[in-house]
Amino acid sequence: MGLFSKFRKSTPHTDDDVVTDDEFTGDEDTVAEAADRDEADDETSDAESDAEATDEEDSEGELDDEDALLEKSAPFDRSEKGPFDISEDYPEHDRLDLGALKVPVVDGMQVRLDTDDDSERVLAVTLIHEGGGIQLQAFATPRSEGLWNTVRRQLTESVDKQGGEASELHTSLGKELAIEVPAKTESGRPGKRAMRFAGIDGPRWFVRAVFSGKAVTDDEVRAELSALFRGVVVDRGQEAMAPRELIALTAPQVDSDNDEETSDEDELNPFERGPEITEIR
Repeated sequence: MGLFSKFRKSTPHTDDDVVTDDEFTGDEDTVAEAADRDEADDETSDAESDAEATDEEDSEGELDDEDALLEKSAPFDRSEKGPFDISEDYPEHDRLDLGALKVPVVDGMQVRLDTDDDSERVLAVTLIHEGGGIQLQAFATPRSEGLWNTVRRQLTESVDKQGGEASELHTSLGKELAIEVPAKTESGRPGKRAMRFAGIDGPRWFVRAVFSGKAVTDDEVRAELSALFRGVVVDRGQEAMAPRELIALTAPQVDSDNDEETSDEDELNPFERGPEITEIR
């Protein structure tokens, strides 16, 4: 199995229960997509509430809350330790160029691209290593505003509606959410699926990370994937984009000649292991 693969994104299933496991099939999107739907509902409800609001003090309080949500949320050392903006100084590292995201790669790691069935757009990248996974997505933001405070609140509300639990944690990545949502085990028995969400606001971009598998339960695995997250370089581009717009990624081109050379080398030295590339359609 190789470093690079593709996963086509389909309509998420609605299992009643899921346990923490080592498979990464896009289930982490279910909670995030539910939060997006809740956000749309909230915007409609907010519009109706604003039309009916008459109390000036309450309105001022709501404005203060909104201002707090729009503040950027990131580790204090983001510009020194990452994730980095393409315009900043960042350490040299072997990185896979996915356009908007340049992701570090290490020996034994696999990279999966999550694509949309209809448009073939690359929506996210998932790094899988030592039984743990971290899915990364990039979004556009205004230069002076962030997304993570808002997204974190929406995720919490979505988890509550699903009958799950969400706990806010303070880590080296800033504020994270540890969540458990009801789901089914492979045998159909009731269980829970555990995930951790992290988010970092940068200059005109926001990157959301979803930890799954052993990255939730094993501190060492999670630390390794967190380090890869901090090593990401974000190239948002200069084109105008709507706030919260998903920044599509670009699949790297695989050179067949290089593949043949790699195959020859592996035959000469079958015990030497390094990054590999596969593609699953």
